[in-house]
Amino acid sequence: MFLQRLAVLIGGFAAGALVRRWQAHDTAAPQRSLDRSSREWKAQLRAHDHRLSLLETRSDRHEARLKELPSTVQIVSAMDELLGKAMSGLEGRLAAQARSIETLQTTVSQTDELLERVLESLDTLAR
Repeated sequence: MFLQRLAVLIGGFAAGALVRRWQAHDTAAPQRSLDRSSREWKAQLRAHDHRLSLLETRSDRHEARLKELPSTVQIVSAMDELLGKAMSGLEGRLAAQARSIETLQTTVSQTDELLERVLESLDTLAR
């Protein structure tokens, strides 16, 4: 067990030495990698800025649309006004119907009285 751990430790040292040696030979590779990472980061930053500007534009449009919509108070007052007009119209029609019914009742009672007189007159004439 101890020998296995020692072998792993020695292997780690050897790998580290190889990596340092490889990096010493290729000093331009980290700079190229850094430049490439910087370009990618800048491209992503531009893409995010573009998306953010699109979202801000959409948000401004939605905000403008929301400002154009009537408020709850305006909607409620309009509904109250419409309901008031409808109720007054209904009350007018109901009053006209009540007058018509009263007139009809008066006419029917007058017709009944007249018919009664006619029948009484006929009765009198028939005797």
